[in-house]
Amino acid sequence: MDVTLNRATVLEELQLIQGVVERRTTIPILSNILLTAEGDRLHLAATDLDVTIYTQCSAVVRKEGRTTIHGKVFFDLVRSLPAETLDLSWKEARVEVRSGAFNSQLASLDPADFPTLPEVPNGQGFAVDLAVLRRLIDRSVFAVSGEEGHFQYNAALLLVSAKFLEMVATDGHRLAWVKAPHGSGAPPFEHQLLPRKVLNQLRHLSAEANTPLYVARGENHLAFRLGDRVLLSRVLEARFPQYERVLVRDNPHRARVQRQELGAALRRVALLASERTHGIQMQFDKDSIALASVGFDLGQAAEEVTCSYAGQSLKVFVNANYLLDFLGAVDVKEVELQLRDADGPIVITPLGEDAAAGECLYVIMPIRL
Repeated sequence: MDVTLNRATVLEELQLIQGVVERRTTIPILSNILLTAEGDRLHLAATDLDVTIYTQCSAVVRKEGRTTIHGKVFFDLVRSLPAETLDLSWKEARVEVRSGAFNSQLASLDPADFPTLPEVPNGQGFAVDLAVLRRLIDRSVFAVSGEEGHFQYNAALLLVSAKFLEMVATDGHRLAWVKAPHGSGAPPFEHQLLPRKVLNQLRHLSAEANTPLYVARGENHLAFRLGDRVLLSRVLEARFPQYERVLVRDNPHRARVQRQELGAALRRVALLASERTHGIQMQFDKDSIALASVGFDLGQAAEEVTCSYAGQSLKVFVNANYLLDFLGAVDVKEVELQLRDADGPIVITPLGEDAAAGECLYVIMPIRL
């Protein structure tokens, strides 16, 4: 293999691949990228055995061939190269990288040892507006659990109908539900689980304006195709928790509050909350929410926020970080906090959004003291 590449072009593809390449693994080949020079393209592939990404970039190919290279090392190297082009060649289990006055030789593992990559499902697939899908992910991914072993909580549920996309995520303590219109057509599936890694990769996909994202399902994998880039996710068989019963919209006690004002006060009070629970007390009274830290390890803090509230006085205890995650995921002036009583969950919705943005609803379970 012997090719010349534009540094900025290949760097963009390597940046995208970093989210899939395994950093810590007992299988060394999974830390590598498979490079294949063919025609006038350099094809790149990476996998962790559950998530796979294929991408490519233009290249001047003097000699076709394939090799592997350590994903992170190659990315860091290309990012720091002095010239706008680089030459890449393979010889005797070494990849030589040359750029300007710089020259290096990187170790390479046998491409024959690279895992067998899944095939991309046949057909074009189902067109989805990437901006709509990104908005759904941005408004829900924070509720996906990061704890290993909780398979039903380690992924978000994507629901597809002829005219709407929905996404649901929960870690058992909070839940995010979002829905948006996306056009029409016959979807390839009704619902599928998307792991956190896949969600983050979809957030980082980019393309020219109006380039559709095509979604397809094969026998064992979901495929997301955007131009020359294809992201594959192994189909998960885990059962997602039954979430419908917590999507309550009729709680009688409602407080309307400025989003930024509430967020700023929460951050200040939470500085002195318990490091274990991040708990704060919220006292709802007429036209005000009194916030107070729970736990006296570091001291105590309190602040009052004005709001529009009509209902009986209620006191609830919640994880401040959960509230802050929601407030950071929406871009509106006002939000509404809905309560049934002092022991039930808090339901939160943004106010004043255009119908085209869709709907979203958040549920936070209270802390039991």
